[in-house]
Amino acid sequence: MQESYVTNNHLRIIINNIGNYLDKGQEPPEDLFVEFIGELRVSNLLIPGIVEGDELISENLTNDAGERVIPLYTDDEEYVKDNGLNSDYNPIPNDIGFYVELVNENNFKGIIINLASESFFIPSDLLNNLSLGPTFSINDNFSGYGPDKLLNIAENTTNDSLVNFIRNSYDEIFDGLMMELTKSILLNVIVSAENLENYLSNGVIFREDVGGFELCNTGNDEETFGILFTSKDAILATMDYNSEFYYYYQIAILSEFFDYVLRSDMEGVIINPGLDDYFIPRSFLLTFSNIMDNPSFKQAIDYAFLLE
Repeated sequence: MQESYVTNNHLRIIINNIGNYLDKGQEPPEDLFVEFIGELRVSNLLIPGIVEGDELISENLTNDAGERVIPLYTDDEEYVKDNGLNSDYNPIPNDIGFYVELVNENNFKGIIINLASESFFIPSDLLNNLSLGPTFSINDNFSGYGPDKLLNIAENTTNDSLVNFIRNSYDEIFDGLMMELTKSILLNVIVSAENLENYLSNGVIFREDVGGFELCNTGNDEETFGILFTSKDAILATMDYNSEFYYYYQIAILSEFFDYVLRSDMEGVIINPGLDDYFIPRSFLLTFSNIMDNPSFKQAIDYAFLLE
């Protein structure tokens, strides 16, 4: 069996909580159901299958009513419980949007998650109401700022309004946070085991030149968090330069950054870790569905800058 490195701990906790209500003959609370839908939207689930060229060959099940459903799994452990280690198939991860299309194309009744444990059934009509389209749009005909302009902005951004907000806001329901984030220009940190200065061109490192960027996170073996910064000075004040790794920074595209945090099963985001330590929980990110990124920054993901 090939390892897939997929976890869906938050989704599984909610499935168990919903199951507890259903086992007692009770209706799950609406907020729990809303959270479940949010987690499902950002889940990557395993399907038993084989990839041949561009085609996925997978199995499906037939229930007592003769209806076909797709068996899916939250992680490798659940996959092995039902399929063993020497199955003819391998666990292949896909996002939920892929499975919605698979259900519709084959007229399946729905999906079943973790057949050997929770056996949680989600019907096709619910899957088709997940609103899986993009949460933001950037005009493809507009190129946005180039690397020189992005570097200048990244070097000089301060986000004074957001800093004031996070240092003086104690409201746990985060009133006003979405507005502050939307109008801010935040930075994320790139980590590399290799010194990338040889790839510098006018102070800029191009992603395609180094084969991609890896985002820096924080946490421990049990909890992981994405990190954002309000300024270059905030990064310089907190990064560990005695580390064996090399650090660089870039302008964050919030919609993509939050999606990365959610799909990586992290607990949330910390703004200015080691300085302000402002924590945005995963539950807030799940509701952050109406963000519109500034199209001027559409190329920001392709460039990183030297910290100095």
